[in-house]
Amino acid sequence: MRIYILIFLVVFLQFSGFTQHKKYTSIPEALQNPELVTWLDINCKEVTSFAKNAQKLQNVTSFYLTTCNLEQVPSEIKHLKKLALLNLQGNNLDTLPDNFSVLDKITVLNLRNNSFREIPIWLADLPQLREIDLANNIDLDISQASHVFSKIKNLDFLYLNGNNLTKLPQHFTDNQNLKELHLSNNPKLDLQQTFQVLSEISSLKILVLSKNQLHKLPKSLNSLKQIEGLVLDQNPNLIISTLAEQLMHTPNIKVVLLRNNDLTNLSEDLSGFYSLKVLELSSNNFNAKEKLRIQQGLPNTKVIF
Repeated sequence: MRIYILIFLVVFLQFSGFTQHKKYTSIPEALQNPELVTWLDINCKEVTSFAKNAQKLQNVTSFYLTTCNLEQVPSEIKHLKKLALLNLQGNNLDTLPDNFSVLDKITVLNLRNNSFREIPIWLADLPQLREIDLANNIDLDISQASHVFSKIKNLDFLYLNGNNLTKLPQHFTDNQNLKELHLSNNPKLDLQQTFQVLSEISSLKILVLSKNQLHKLPKSLNSLKQIEGLVLDQNPNLIISTLAEQLMHTPNIKVVLLRNNDLTNLSEDLSGFYSLKVLELSSNNFNAKEKLRIQQGLPNTKVIF
């Protein structure tokens, strides 16, 4: 879910301390010392056992029930009153129990790879909710979801990858606390319209557009005056010379990721990259000579190969 590797330096991405404690992976093990269990990642076959014993696990802060193809999750999760991270990815869920609204300490909610069409309106009542992952819910009603997002006071990380998006609703602009938005693997997304909407979200700092079959970005990129990090991984047809020219007119962008783009060289004129603090070029096909040219041409930029 959250990306750790060097990312705060590279993209200013993600933060988390949820995985510092021992991970318990079975209910029998957890019940030996239930008061010590803060991180619980259960087997799909243990759902019934968990439901019977949930009230004994009062100190769980991170709960994983993933890749089980469940159409319903146990409502007994409501007993995990200290829960901060709930990961239900890889199931077949289209709703959540209303009684989950009592879980007022939830900070991170992972619903990736499920079957949500609409998201519960009570999510807006979770005062500490900051991150929602709804990637690969291909029938998601983005208009309905956006209305709910806008009511979540502290929402600043949002993942909408792989959702067959074609545009963002105008009321998406109501998400005025959003800092990082993932729109990867939405190749039909109208970026001209999307940039117009996003330009009105002054808090937005990181935009992820990986794996979108991009050739070039709209000229309206320069309307995103607030963006500091741009992730364009896995867009092998991206015209780098055009991107470099656009970056000259968006000096606010300080970090660009171009990983896995089948690049063998950058544009001859590197001046478009001068304003960058970080340029991430790993998993490409640069030879040693080209790497040296880029590094020498961008002495004030941290270039990562």
